[in-house]
Amino acid sequence: MPYKPFPIEIDLNLPELSRGDTWIIPVFAAEQEAENPKAELELPDRFVQMLGENRPLFVEELKKLGFQSAYKKSLVFSHWPLPFARVILAGLGKRSSINPSRYMAAIQASLSHIGSGAERIIVDASNWSDAASSAAIAISSALSYHLYRSREYSKDLPGIQSLHIAGLQPSPNGAGPAALSEAMNIAAARAKDLVNMPPNTKRTSTMAEEARSISQASGLELSVVEDSAWIEKNMPCFFTVARGSVDFDPPRWIHLKMNNPAAKKRIALVGKSVIFDTGGIQVKPGNYMNTMKADMTGGATVLGVIDAIQKLNLGKLEVHAFLAATPNLVNEAAMLPDSIVDTTCGKKVEIRHTDAEGRLTLIDAVTMAERTEPDLMITVATLTGSASRAVGPHTALMSLHKEYRDQLAEAGHRAADYCQTLDVLEEDFEDIASKLDGADINNTGSESYRGAQTAAAFVMSGASRDLPILHLDIAGGDMSKDDKATGIACRAIIQFLTDLNESLA
Repeated sequence: MPYKPFPIEIDLNLPELSRGDTWIIPVFAAEQEAENPKAELELPDRFVQMLGENRPLFVEELKKLGFQSAYKKSLVFSHWPLPFARVILAGLGKRSSINPSRYMAAIQASLSHIGSGAERIIVDASNWSDAASSAAIAISSALSYHLYRSREYSKDLPGIQSLHIAGLQPSPNGAGPAALSEAMNIAAARAKDLVNMPPNTKRTSTMAEEARSISQASGLELSVVEDSAWIEKNMPCFFTVARGSVDFDPPRWIHLKMNNPAAKKRIALVGKSVIFDTGGIQVKPGNYMNTMKADMTGGATVLGVIDAIQKLNLGKLEVHAFLAATPNLVNEAAMLPDSIVDTTCGKKVEIRHTDAEGRLTLIDAVTMAERTEPDLMITVATLTGSASRAVGPHTALMSLHKEYRDQLAEAGHRAADYCQTLDVLEEDFEDIASKLDGADINNTGSESYRGAQTAAAFVMSGASRDLPILHLDIAGGDMSKDDKATGIACRAIIQFLTDLNESLA
């Protein structure tokens, strides 16, 4: 893996600056209140002190350059007689509009000015008023995104000596926010590596080998079922999707288990792992098939998460990861619309559209995962275009158990990994009821609206309603505008699991 974790230091004090350092100063814009329309930017006290008698000249220079600290706008000073490489003012916009996700985006935008040279980055976060961990996560995640290069094609990898975050109170043991940030960055990098792999080199065996690599490095228990006949018998709905690729890229049922002898809760992570999605017989049109190499982002996410949390010693949790891996391809054996197929849970499914395949793999995966008797299940999937239309480039978070749902949403907020909650209603379960005598549910719903929620209802139909399932539909934010993986949901899930572990007596 080319991504290398960088040392993160967190301290109240600004370190002594040296020639190779870049000092990033996040700056809020003036609120422009009516009674003070010429209010100056909110510069951190330590920067003002450094300016000393030169402050009026500096403020005048900002005015000449027209810098108002607008959101994601930056200004670089590198030609003044500075004792370090450069100082970058990172525009945060108005304080009233800031949150961890926007803070991260602002820092990320400022990093475009530093290139890829190896140096220490110092970020002055003294004007951050929320939890120290939120700033540490946002800053380190922004830097890891800047440094990230795809595993397969990287040669000259950028790097830095270290990241120093000044103005934050470290945890009592000196490791909390830094260790958490590092785990999140490792999870996101692993997930992005898998997603970014081109479809001509990515197979179900790729996911199995990644799981094997994680198990060997971390001591996890691994089970990989490669017997297509077993999958057809025990997970028939999953196998229905795999029918078009059995000879070319056979399905695999992958299960990783993180044992903790003192665990008080068992967590099941289930990730959609459709290696490439053509849409099946009802093939996707034109550009809709581009980026379908990313339809296994859910599986990549849960692999990244279970690997990374090993470093956090979440001793009160036993965590399982499940992946039903298959492509959705087209051949003479591929599934047909109007088919009626069995499921592991016993329900019969009417196939109304072959491009609604992810939920077909997940309904069986959820049932199999429930057999491990988890206390909580998290499903992660690039499942519906409806989710992207509803919440944009964020995670659509759904559950029948709103207490857990809201806890995950709050964790995502603090981890700069925003999740927007949607309600799953009884009408969503009613909408997926099949009108055919031989089927119980259908895989598209009858109405053209609430597509994200009806898909969630379909997935949840594979398990008891008493089991809390947190369903994350990440279809809107799995890829950036330049068609690269984002690592969405990794930070939110890790923060949630960390919070859950800490809440257990």
